This record gives sequence, C-alpha cells and structure tokens, in this order.
Amino acid sequence: MITKQVLVSMLTMLALPFSFIGCANLGEALSDSDPYDFRKTRWGYPQERVLFTEQGKRIYLKKGNVVIYNHSIGDVKCKIVYCFKENELRAAGYITDKPVAGAQNIIKRSVEEHGEPTQVLNDGMLWITDNTLIYSNAYLSRVDMGAIPEYTIGGGILSHLLEPRDPAGHIRRWDGVWAYIDRDFYDELPKVRFPLDELSFHEKLLFGVLKRRTIYSYYSRYSTIAPR
Repeated sequence: MITKQVLVSMLTMLALPFSFIGCANLGEALSDSDPYDFRKTRWGYPQERVLFTEQGKRIYLKKGNVVIYNHSIGDVKCKIVYCFKENELRAAGYITDKPVAGAQNIIKRSVEEHGEPTQVLNDGMLWITDNTLIYSNAYLSRVDMGAIPEYTIGGGILSHLLEPRDPAGHIRRWDGVWAYIDRDFYDELPKVRFPLDELSFHEKLLFGVLKRRTIYSYYSRYSTIAPR
C-alpha cells in the first residue's frame, strides 16, 4: 500500500525534470548565442528585455519610446540611448548630452572596434553590416574665446617648424555620436513620404541629422558676450 508520504515523494521526483527543463529553456532564452546588435541587445527587443540587460546601470531617463543611461567612453561622459517603436528596439547608441573636450575619442573607439569604415561621409563615418548601420561623428559645438591679445603667433620664417595652434585663450568643446541603427528600419525610410517625421528626437541625434548649433562665447576683462 502506498502511503501519502510516499505518494508525495513520487510526485515531487516526477516534477523535478520538468522544472529543470523550464529553467533550461529560460536560460537559453536569456543567453542567446548569436551575436548582439548593440551591447547585449538585438533589434526588436522590448523595453523590459533591454532593462534586464542593463540592470545595475543608472537610468537617466525612461519615458515613452526612449530609455537613457548615464555612461562614459574613456574619460568622455555621454549617454546610452535606446529608441523603440511599438515597444521594439530599432535604434541605439552613445551621444554626448553637452559639449565636452575630447569627444573625438568616441570616433577613435568606434574605429578601434569596427576597423575601416564602409563609407567616409562629409560629417562622419559609416559601417554597414547585414543587420546594422553604424554611424560615428564628432563636431565642434562650443568655442570659448578669451580676450584678443595684442600679438599672435604667426610663424614667419619659422612656419615650417611651428605646428598650427588655436589662439591663446580659446577653448573648444565637441559633441559626439556613435549610433547603431536597425537596417530593416533604415531600409523602410525611403518608402516613407516624410522620413524625418518618422524619427523621434533622439533618433534624429543618432542619425546625425540633428546637431547642436555651435556657440561662440567671447570673454573680456569685464564681461562675457555670447551671441544669441
């Protein structure tokens, strides 16, 4: 005669293999073997899945179709941006949220990671893969100019020995972008009547079609003059 305790033990042993199978399937789902498209994500991931892959990082903004994290590339502070449409990831990348010194290091890092670009554009570089378009660029966005000195270094007969340099007191800052775009999403844009209307604000930044206006500030001994 089978006692109640024996029956419970038998049912428990029968349930264990199914539990392990369920855990194994979950593990396979969370540890995909194929290469990722951006960081540890793939195009089409929902926000919940992206949040899971970036757990532990500080969220800067989560609103609507965008999730942004604080980040840095070397000593360049920037943001990680994830853009969604109907809860499917379609664009992501790194952007500076204010002019910084050394933003060109973002381009250097992109070249180190991806090698020679597929195309060199007028304002950046482009890599094209089967699934992704990768875009990298840095542009001058702020110049702080000190008081104009009475004399400047021109070179003269030493021009062949002296390297060109900015006038004393000039401080230049740059903005940078290193973007990853779902190629299926990109290939659909020519079919849209107004492609820019299809892009969100952060997607326009990632595409490089929206840039910060360069600001020149002039410092004198008594005041600061910044053009509007």
